[in-house]
Amino acid sequence: MTEPGYSLVDPMSGAVAREDMTLALICRPDQMQGSDIGALTGDDWSQILAWAAEHRFMPYLHYSIGRAGLRDTLPAEVQRTLAAAYRRSTLRALSMQRDMIHVSRVLDDAGIGHLFLKGAYLAHFAYPESGLRPMRDLDVLVRRDQAMAAFNALLANGLERNPKHMGNPEVYLAGSKHLPTIRVPGGASVEVHTLTTTPSALMPYDPALGRHEVLGQRAVRRTVAGQDISFSGPEDLLLHICVHAVLDNQFNNGPLTLTDIAWILDHHQIDWPTFWDLARQQQATRGVALALRLLEREWPGQQIAWDDAAAAIIRADDPILPVAAHSLLRSVEARGDVALQAELADTPTVGGKIGRLLGRAFPSRARIAREFPVDARSPRVFLYYPLKWWRLRLRLSGFLRNSTDDRAQRDLDNFGTIVNWLKG
Repeated sequence: MTEPGYSLVDPMSGAVAREDMTLALICRPDQMQGSDIGALTGDDWSQILAWAAEHRFMPYLHYSIGRAGLRDTLPAEVQRTLAAAYRRSTLRALSMQRDMIHVSRVLDDAGIGHLFLKGAYLAHFAYPESGLRPMRDLDVLVRRDQAMAAFNALLANGLERNPKHMGNPEVYLAGSKHLPTIRVPGGASVEVHTLTTTPSALMPYDPALGRHEVLGQRAVRRTVAGQDISFSGPEDLLLHICVHAVLDNQFNNGPLTLTDIAWILDHHQIDWPTFWDLARQQQATRGVALALRLLEREWPGQQIAWDDAAAAIIRADDPILPVAAHSLLRSVEARGDVALQAELADTPTVGGKIGRLLGRAFPSRARIAREFPVDARSPRVFLYYPLKWWRLRLRLSGFLRNSTDDRAQRDLDNFGTIVNWLKG
């Protein structure tokens, strides 16, 4: 992987130029001219729309370009594509709202304290319109000792197991921040969380800081369609977004990270001393500083009250920032392969690399039980290893393809550069 020095592909290359233009269309279209957009080719738009679909920012692109008064400068087909995505997302937001209210009522009726994380609040109380912030699922945080009760209450009240996540929930509870994904039939997927984020080598914090017992004390309550619902407080929400984007995903969750932060800051008075104190407690200050400097770079004019120590971590012109910016458009499909390649690249010996690959092919009983509906203590667990190998075989072709693909290789270099920077 790339060492400090932060080398990129030629900044004048087509790939980087398109990435920079895409981020400009999202974050600062008011600084652009119609001639800038008119210069984009059909191939440029094909790539921009592919990224927008992959990273779920097509509705926001429709909004940001329209707010800048530039929508009429787009090719007609691009206008139609963005408008259709905007309409679909607006309808989807209404469906997600209905499902969030249902989940909250079920948990209230069961006497289980809970609060919703990230997207559920952002869509309704940060963005100007709920459809601008598409959600993949609803994340709801509960106390760890009530997690199974919450999971079972939801299943007893209309939700169902997701066939793609049929692992043993008790195994999840022992080693994961959330239980297996369940879903409202025809609607939202739901993750019952016991922890906001998992401690890691990059952020070895005390997990007690990410539990409901702590975050619930700072929660805010808002009314959604007549239902009183609890959400993370603004400081916890902002911290969670930064941590999730940088320390959990190395910017692989796309440009909505920037819009999330920008609209939180636009609509909320952040208690900055509390925020920076929370970041220090979670040993996340370095990653958080990177996220906020990136926002300043891509979205000029944002008001951030920097803590002196945090401001000293990263300058506004640090060369890591363009690396992070381009990583916002990393391939979602290849992210698992990129992570494995990075893991192998960081393993110095051939024997170590083989050991890591064998660990993927022959996971522990607990790992099998997390993926398949079987008790780790049962002899039946061994019956699922062939199915695991079949799934790995299906992934192998993608891994080999991404090992030689130019975009995946650049994603790998950027990933390694960010991780090295975070390690300090």
